[in-house]
Amino acid sequence: MSETASTDIVNAKAKWEWLEPLYLKGGVSLAFEPGDDESWPVLLDEVTPDESMVVDVTAIPALAAKLQRGDTFHLFGHVNGALVRTGPLVADATLESNERLRYRCGYPEFLSTVHRRNTYRAEIRHEMGVTATLLLTGQPTLDVELRNLSLGGCLLAVRLSDALALKQDQRIECLTLHFPSGQRLEVNGYVRHVRNDADWTLGLVGCEFDTLDLNEERKLWYCVKEIEREGARSALTSDKALAPSTLFRSPDGRRPKPAPVMRESTVGVPSGNATARRLKHIADYLNAQQLQLQNGGEIAASLLSRQADSLVALGEQGRESLLYAMGYLSGETRLTQHSLAVAIHATDLARWQGHPRETLKAIAASALVHDLGKSWLPPSLLESQIPLDEDQRDQLGRQVAALIERLQPCRWLDPTIAVTVIMQVNERLDGSGYPLGVSADQLDELGRMMAVVDVIDALTRPRADRAAWTRVEAYRYLLASPAAFDNAWVQRYIKRFGTTPVGSLVKYSSGALAWVQRLDEQGKPLQVHLVLNDRSPERRLDQILVAPDIGQLGRLEGAVAPESFGLSLA
Repeated sequence: MSETASTDIVNAKAKWEWLEPLYLKGGVSLAFEPGDDESWPVLLDEVTPDESMVVDVTAIPALAAKLQRGDTFHLFGHVNGALVRTGPLVADATLESNERLRYRCGYPEFLSTVHRRNTYRAEIRHEMGVTATLLLTGQPTLDVELRNLSLGGCLLAVRLSDALALKQDQRIECLTLHFPSGQRLEVNGYVRHVRNDADWTLGLVGCEFDTLDLNEERKLWYCVKEIEREGARSALTSDKALAPSTLFRSPDGRRPKPAPVMRESTVGVPSGNATARRLKHIADYLNAQQLQLQNGGEIAASLLSRQADSLVALGEQGRESLLYAMGYLSGETRLTQHSLAVAIHATDLARWQGHPRETLKAIAASALVHDLGKSWLPPSLLESQIPLDEDQRDQLGRQVAALIERLQPCRWLDPTIAVTVIMQVNERLDGSGYPLGVSADQLDELGRMMAVVDVIDALTRPRADRAAWTRVEAYRYLLASPAAFDNAWVQRYIKRFGTTPVGSLVKYSSGALAWVQRLDEQGKPLQVHLVLNDRSPERRLDQILVAPDIGQLGRLEGAVAPESFGLSLA
């Protein structure tokens, strides 16, 4: 098939979108018809949409005779990599001027745009009703949004949390496009790039298709042309409208339902819970920032400042509401959940110790990004256990140093706090940590606190090589390791958050299961959300209880793993 292809445009709005760049540029070429291969540079001097155009041929006075006798001509030029050519034109008036040769002609009935087939991309609009799914090797099928399509590939919009699982050169087993007519197009290929959009709300995935056979190529090019043709029909103002494309009509001829607009998933985040929704925005930022770093970008200074301010404000407005809201983000990646939890707990501990707000903001910001450099490392290294060998320590040290370097644009961030949080969060009192392997006398109080916060959260999350530890098991481990962890900070953490912390699922001797929403001064549940009794698992409950009514549930047996009962806040 030809490497180029043309599309005729008759819609008035669409014609002007192509003509306006030529008019602003001024310079176009003129060629006479029929069969004249020679062209001349002229000036497109005036354009009145839907009415007329003025062509200045002063530089080529020999053209005047042909224009005055009414020879047919067309104008052409390049716009965004496409050759734009008007339909037949005829000069209908000579504009009097002592110095210039100017001719008025009618407005073109149509334009032809000629594209290189493999690079031209047809833009998809939601009202076209096209939906898509993406299947990659070893992953579940994803709902995606098709943004544009060409013979060579396409651009997809995906949720940020899904984008983080995609890698450059990853194999696409099947990209399936569903058109309102019922036609389905299936292609395969490779992921060529993954990045975030300009608003930091979605991931954008560039895909390259495998080489197609002739029939597949014809089918794909038909879809590309029909998408472009359907786009030209929107906002019709022309009296020569295109007929609807059958590709975008249901079998019974009805207009398609607009395709769903891709948004970052808020499934499980209550619309009425302002804290959870604001926390979800911070999670979105972390996901997009991770994509930025993976693509060689910097830390977005203003966005990090805004998210740190938001996190500190949420803690000030209600610490227990913030701790509870973390449970609604169980669908986020492990790294994002960990980063949020460490930032929330570290900021809360620091506030409890009396640190000023500016210090809290710096701690929150540094803790939010403290682990993002690990996205540059292989998964096998991230699952390694301490003590580390020399090569592992070197790799981890390089990512920490690189992350510190990326924070340079954050002029508002106290560099001492940033370096302490990020450099010392993985150090240990006995020197067994990384990146520097420093020991107790070289660690700040803030660094000692961060190490405790980080390890407790890490231990209580599942990994590929082990199940999540209970909070009590994590506490016992740290208390039994005084050579590595500051015992005073472990005790402070336990006193502040308790053994059945806000957001945990607890079980009572009656079989009742409830989410802890508030604690009393002794660290015992003061308010719970009763959701199930494991003696009647088929019956779901929904009741808020406060002390002393909690006593009717029986003796508190402790926190349990929600997944063991098929429960989650989200």
